[in-house]
Amino acid sequence: MAFSTTASNGFIGNLDGFALMNVLAAPSPASPYISALLFAQFQAQFAAVTVGILLGAVAERARIFPTIVFTFVWTTLVYCPMACWIWNPTGWAYKWGVLDFAGGGPVEIASGMGALAYSIMLGPRDGTGPKGVIKSHRPHSISNVVLGTTFLWFGWFGFNAGSALGANLRAVMAFLVTNLAGCTGAMTWIFMDWRLERKWSVVGVFSFSRS
Repeated sequence: MAFSTTASNGFIGNLDGFALMNVLAAPSPASPYISALLFAQFQAQFAAVTVGILLGAVAERARIFPTIVFTFVWTTLVYCPMACWIWNPTGWAYKWGVLDFAGGGPVEIASGMGALAYSIMLGPRDGTGPKGVIKSHRPHSISNVVLGTTFLWFGWFGFNAGSALGANLRAVMAFLVTNLAGCTGAMTWIFMDWRLERKWSVVGVFSFSRS
């Protein structure tokens, strides 16, 4: 639905690669140097992480079965069309010259708006006080926060640098900028934490650098 090579409407694919049919060693839609099968797996991981970003807004307050249904519907009706528009050479936005490296539109904007819509549908979290102030929602495990951020930080190198679809200077620049951005976010929060709370916060540092 996102990377069909035979679709011509510019908005959505025609399922010619459904269930990996005809997806093997042929060149991918994005690069003649990457096989279609490898590109399909890369983009599947991208879609999964996008849903993971979205669900962070409703963690601990959404039931699992409705969340599974929402995930399927949202990925099918929102993510796949946006990915087709921007990343598929047949997409209307791609043809207009829209540039999106590593998912500013289909990943960040789509997941952010989806998270907002899901949060509005669920309503305020339990324990939310007047004017939306959260009374007490401390992390259950600081070690899990650190471990999760470490995995995400490392994995984002693969997404951002891998979006160059080759071992080239663009991949190196994406790798470098990804690391510098995370480090800058962490250092900024350290200074802000000290300025406002007069103490360091491991959770704050890792939460901010992750975002």
